[in-house]
Amino acid sequence: MTRGVRLSSLTVGAFRGIGEVLEFDLRAPLTLVFAPNGTGKTTMCEAAEWLLTGQVDRLKDKKDFDAEVLRSKFTGPEQKPHVAANVQVGGTAYQLSRIAEGSQSPAAFEIDGLAVPQRPNDLLALLAPAAAANEAHHLTAISLRQRWLKGTRFLSAEALAALVDTDDETIERRTQVFADLLGIRHLLDAERQFEKYAAELSSRLRAQVQLTQQRAAEADAIEKELDRNMSPATTAASATGEVAQAEILLRAAAADIPPSDAPFPDRLEALTALQRRGQHENERRRNALGAVEVRRTSRAALEQAVAGAKATELKLDAELAEIGKNGQAAAAKAAASESERQSITAASQALAAAGDRLARRAAAMLSTIHRALVFDPVPATLGALRAGLPETGWTSDARAERRALLTDLSAGLEQADREAERLRLLDVEREVASAATVSEAAFAVLRAEAADAERRAAAANQRRDAAAAPLSRLQSAARDLLAHDHSHAASSCPVCAHDWQTADALRAAITAALATVPELATQAEAAAQTATEAARIATERLKAAHAANARLATLDRERATLSDAAERRGLSLRNVGLPAAVSAGELDLQRVRLDIADALAVLDEEIAVARPMVSAELAQLLPDQIPLSDLVERVSAQIGARDHVLQLQLAGLVRNSEEATTLRDRLRAEYAGIQQRLRDCREQLAAKGSELAELQALWDIAAPEQSWSEAAFAQLKTELTKEQDELARAEAHIEAARAAWTAEARRTQLVSLRAAIKPALDQQSRMTARIAAATRAQATFQDTYTKISKRQVQDLAKVVNPLFARMHANRVYDRINLGEDSEFLHWLAHAGDAQLDPGKDFSQGQRQDLALALFLARARSLGGTFFLDEPVAHLDDLNRVGLLDILRATVLEESRSVNLVITTSSRALARHLIEKFACIDAVETVGGPVRPLSVIELDGNSRSGVGLKNIYPLN
Repeated sequence: MTRGVRLSSLTVGAFRGIGEVLEFDLRAPLTLVFAPNGTGKTTMCEAAEWLLTGQVDRLKDKKDFDAEVLRSKFTGPEQKPHVAANVQVGGTAYQLSRIAEGSQSPAAFEIDGLAVPQRPNDLLALLAPAAAANEAHHLTAISLRQRWLKGTRFLSAEALAALVDTDDETIERRTQVFADLLGIRHLLDAERQFEKYAAELSSRLRAQVQLTQQRAAEADAIEKELDRNMSPATTAASATGEVAQAEILLRAAAADIPPSDAPFPDRLEALTALQRRGQHENERRRNALGAVEVRRTSRAALEQAVAGAKATELKLDAELAEIGKNGQAAAAKAAASESERQSITAASQALAAAGDRLARRAAAMLSTIHRALVFDPVPATLGALRAGLPETGWTSDARAERRALLTDLSAGLEQADREAERLRLLDVEREVASAATVSEAAFAVLRAEAADAERRAAAANQRRDAAAAPLSRLQSAARDLLAHDHSHAASSCPVCAHDWQTADALRAAITAALATVPELATQAEAAAQTATEAARIATERLKAAHAANARLATLDRERATLSDAAERRGLSLRNVGLPAAVSAGELDLQRVRLDIADALAVLDEEIAVARPMVSAELAQLLPDQIPLSDLVERVSAQIGARDHVLQLQLAGLVRNSEEATTLRDRLRAEYAGIQQRLRDCREQLAAKGSELAELQALWDIAAPEQSWSEAAFAQLKTELTKEQDELARAEAHIEAARAAWTAEARRTQLVSLRAAIKPALDQQSRMTARIAAATRAQATFQDTYTKISKRQVQDLAKVVNPLFARMHANRVYDRINLGEDSEFLHWLAHAGDAQLDPGKDFSQGQRQDLALALFLARARSLGGTFFLDEPVAHLDDLNRVGLLDILRATVLEESRSVNLVITTSSRALARHLIEKFACIDAVETVGGPVRPLSVIELDGNSRSGVGLKNIYPLN
């Protein structure tokens, strides 16, 4: 019959870092999962934990667990995390599976091909029946069994610390772990429940005692207050009478106070509010009446001043409107005169500028005509110049295009001479290059020779490498052998097994062999070098032939380019009407004609601009009949005559503008004076009106809806004084009623406090008795739990000591013992007479040795499958050898009951384990004979995918 929970296979898919489905064969008593860090070793352990417990303790958010954290980041949303395993519990085989549905993790057994869902408590009760009492609440039982399975089946860094560390939190966790291990968790839970019950009841008792003491103190204080300040006559009846008197004085209406059957405090508060509102209103009106009394003698004078200011304001408003109208007319006339003057001034300035430009353009054109020898003779009139220069009829773009063409042609004349010389040299070079060219047939021969030489060189190099490769590997192995530091003196050759008698003689022989090069390798190297040189020479001859033919083609292309350029240049000259043998001087004369045409075109543009500015009687500003010698004088005369007329018009406009401006300024000054008088009048009206309005507002507050008069003032003063007296008397009655009612309420409160104290004292006595009973029960369960667990843990220590002694190769400590009394779970190490605390005095490796010894001892006692995630992280080589011996002994002795799954990233550990178990054929397990060790290698990562292969045993 199988002890504990044993997994013979585990299937994981879409679970965190494992995307594709992987199936782990766990039938061997010891399964080693080897993989680099980040491949999925811990993920495999967490998958098994999730399958058994429904959660992953490391991934919980405080007390909550959401299955969404198990989803792989690199698979589609349609793929859900799922884990399945073949499980044996108590000799019965089950097919258990779990799949993540949203945030839930339902589990199911496969029965007859159908998935039968399992409730969490039922599944955990099957897997961990001893972890919780049968009568425990199902939520409590689920939590206890999940922790038991996590603590007893999975060894991680946190679990290692819990078995050795000595801080308070770890001691508490270790107590729970060993209670689960020894099957007495129900005793521990009962003790903790009684302890919790006593603590909660004590807390409630303290609060009850404090409340009773507060009530007693309050009752004593009320008695003293009543004896000192209250007389027996202050009763509820006297309070009712005082309230009635106050209602009469306040003339309370039915809407102002509650009805007679309303609670007395409500009636009292309503009367208080009514009295205070009346008192506040009376005080406000009396204050306003006092302010009116101080200033009432000045009221008549204020009214007369306000009426006079209003009449003056109307008169000044009319005068201001009339002056403003006249001022606007004068300002408009002045603006019109100024605008016309500015327009004529601008016209005069524009005319003068146009005359200057015409004179400059005419002078520049005449200077160009006389300086250049274009005309012979020079034209006498402007019309003759236009007739003799047809370029003036062209557009500016056409002249610019012609000028650019002439410039290019001038530059081309110099280039033509250089190109002719280059053509002569090209003919000579081409004759030399033609003699060095190679025909196509010769090219084919050269290419064949080069290819054949390269093939022979490749074959020679291949033969050389084939001869040198084995020799190179043998030499490398010999150098490694010489560099290796052997722990014993080996004298036999590892290749031929010849015995050289001593290690030094063996090393000398190997060194001599390394210095010798075989004759076969030397001949192969010489042949390879000869073939390579022949291939290089053939390739260079082929490249030289290519270069000669390419040189001839380049010269032909350059000659054709120069010939095309000469033909294009002749065609361009013919297109502009020039002979092919035109000279540079002739091209310069053509450009000068264009300059004169440009100057005449600019002069015509200026004439068109200036023509609207002169007299309309002139048909033409500069007619074609005008002699070129009189051109400048004619322009100056016509412009000057028109400017004289403009100056006469400008003088008359200046006089009109000055008169209009003078009238406008006088009206503006009068307007400003009246405006200031109106402003002063309005300020006086505002000041007097504000004072009168303030006085009227005070009277409206004192006497709403009543007109002002001296008789009304005297009557109101008498009424307010009488009302003030009635309000004061009403306040006295209200205070007397409040005092009587407070005394009655305090007597009632005293009676209720005295009545509540006795039942509270009786309840405190009962709670004290229950606390004492709970404390006795807690002590009884604690004593029973301590005795049973100490006896069983002492038996466990008998197993821990030999395991720890074998694993810890560098022996320092003689034995591992337990603490005394209630600290029996505090492990102690003994070295001679010295006693040491593993949590403080052990190294990290020593602590890990002890923790592994404890876990393996627990595993041997429980049976089933256990997962150890990276258990050798801090162990040295000797300790690892010791651990491997312990694992080998555990597998051989407990193969039918214990199944260990270990993860590691150390290839050396995998190799050593294989060596440890290589000579063992098969061991007996629940499922039949199997090899004792199975090594599974994982490769890849969560992004590219994780793969699995069994590397031992090979079959």
